[in-house]
Amino acid sequence: MRLNQKVERGIFTTIIEVFPPNFSAVAAREPLIGIKPKMRDMVARVKKIEKLADAIMVADMKDTSRLELASIYTSAVLKDELGIEVIPVIPARDMNRKAVRSMFLTALSLGLESIALVWGDKYTETDDSKNVYDYRSLADVVAEMRTLSDRADTNATLLSPVNIATLDSKRGLRMARKRLESGADGLLAQPPTAELSHMLGEHLQTLKTHGLTKKVMPNVFPFRNREDVEACRSRFGWKLPPELDKIAAEGERRLLKEARGVVEACRSAGVPGVYVSTRGKPELAKFILE
Repeated sequence: MRLNQKVERGIFTTIIEVFPPNFSAVAAREPLIGIKPKMRDMVARVKKIEKLADAIMVADMKDTSRLELASIYTSAVLKDELGIEVIPVIPARDMNRKAVRSMFLTALSLGLESIALVWGDKYTETDDSKNVYDYRSLADVVAEMRTLSDRADTNATLLSPVNIATLDSKRGLRMARKRLESGADGLLAQPPTAELSHMLGEHLQTLKTHGLTKKVMPNVFPFRNREDVEACRSRFGWKLPPELDKIAAEGERRLLKEARGVVEACRSAGVPGVYVSTRGKPELAKFILE
């Protein structure tokens, strides 16, 4: 049963996010050899968690200090090796309109019929890469890919991100609804729902207030420690409550236990499912989902 069919039938679904094989961009630190062994290693690591997931999502990394294999190639290999539904991420930031179209159709031709379309965080002047953004909005990307999916006679499942922290603003809510109206089947929330006593209730109430409970999958994120929590606040602009700092003071094991609690609470909260970040370490999903 495909991901969209499970969601339509009210079956709680779990997406696990992984990173594609990658290398240091600095040749002196890591020679660009061993691409195939790295791919085999990734397949082996994902095999250990595949039974915990309804689908695997292959992220597209913004980190310009790393060289990575394409998310579509990685997804195709995982799909062939594992037989599980795999979702590549396509960022509009990195490609012009023609390239996005080609990438999307290539994914469909490889049997990848669930695809995450994202805007992508902007590169800064120090990132040594240019932002493309050949579309006016992510909703325009979604609308065009929905049209291409129909023309290809493929009922693709399209996912897009939503900033749950902005849904109480007119602009944020309008953006989320526009993505759904343009053809997105579901929205993947950021920032993560990081703890039970504050964020979970707040996020669920926000979704209920705006009629989005059935359309948004909360994110579960494996924080490491207090320094990591603070670094994510600074890097991503996430508004994480002080309650999380108290949990983080008890260490990574306690943080993973909290993440597991969020997943369990979401199972009975009416949301379609969760997507679990692993930050390049697929085995972390075991501590959150088992």
